[in-house]
Amino acid sequence: MLLVWIVQALRILLSQKRFTWKAGLNMIASCCLIVGAVGFFGTFLSMKLPNSFEWPVGQTDAAIILDEGTTIVPHEPSGRVQIYNDQLIFQRGWVVNGGGGPFKLTQGSDRNFYVHASRTDRTYLYDLNGNVLSTENLKSGQYSKISAASNRVEVPTPFYLKLFTSPIGPWLVAAFGMFLLFLTGEGRGKKA
Repeated sequence: MLLVWIVQALRILLSQKRFTWKAGLNMIASCCLIVGAVGFFGTFLSMKLPNSFEWPVGQTDAAIILDEGTTIVPHEPSGRVQIYNDQLIFQRGWVVNGGGGPFKLTQGSDRNFYVHASRTDRTYLYDLNGNVLSTENLKSGQYSKISAASNRVEVPTPFYLKLFTSPIGPWLVAAFGMFLLFLTGEGRGKKA
């Protein structure tokens, strides 16, 4: 689906023969579609990213801050946990075993933490390197009673990546691109 969106946007972009207001809107719309597709579908494709890739987080209210300053940050849209040092410089990140659903973090002992996954009804104990140390099943209804970590952290994120902190922003950009295509007639099958 991602590839279809990008190819269609590039086809529209490259089919412009001369510059008119419709051609200009088509170019903007195509760029919006590409950004929207990469941001929206990229969140789901992030499961294949290496541990060295930092997905833009922006702000979270559910971080764990250890005594020495290491910060453990959840990013639910991508299903990832990311580790930052005391200066909030990215160290590593990985996809948790959350089944693609909501999850909560709670602090464990020493330098470990728990990931409580709603969709899988399981609790995983992780170390700071992303290794699962233990797993246990949650009892029915127990997930809602778990009190998640509640430290507010603003992870330094360049302004041009803030859009990708949630799939909603890219979706809105793509919708705006579709609206522009509709205005020019390209979205209704008419040529510019």
